Amino acid sequence: MNSINVKNTINFNKEIIFGEIGALIGAPLISYIVSRFTSVIKFISFSAVIGGIIGGVLFWLFMRVYDKKIYKKFSIKNLAEDIIYFTPIAFLISLFMYYPLLFFFSEHFLESQYKILYSVIFAQLIAFSFFLVMMNFYRYFLAKIYKKV
Repeated sequence: MNSINVKNTINFNKEIIFGEIGALIGAPLISYIVSRFTSVIKFISFSAVIGGIIGGVLFWLFMRVYDKKIYKKFSIKNLAEDIIYFTPIAFLISLFMYYPLLFFFSEHFLESQYKILYSVIFAQLIAFSFFLVMMNFYRYFLAKIYKKV
């Protein structure tokens, strides 16, 4: 693992943002499809969470592998280390903050009569802002305490 520097920080945030782009595609797409079958707001909001997970993971993984290949640092071992260091905390932040915020804000916007796509996208932007800040705090913690980034 490398030390924290501007280039690493930009790549780290770029990968997270790219993952969020995947979530921004997956959440509205899946929630829109579900809305064609039901008008139950809780199901639509839950489907936004599922779509966000699928899109976010796929896009983040693609960008992480791409960055590692560009900088000639790709190996299964490096990818496994990244997953070991970042996936558990990303999962916990997602579980306890991102997805509850996504669910409750999308539910709130839907109940306020916003359109489905706008509701989910606005909710994602709010939830993602908190997620990005928390992941960067965690990355800073790893760098300072454990010398891992």
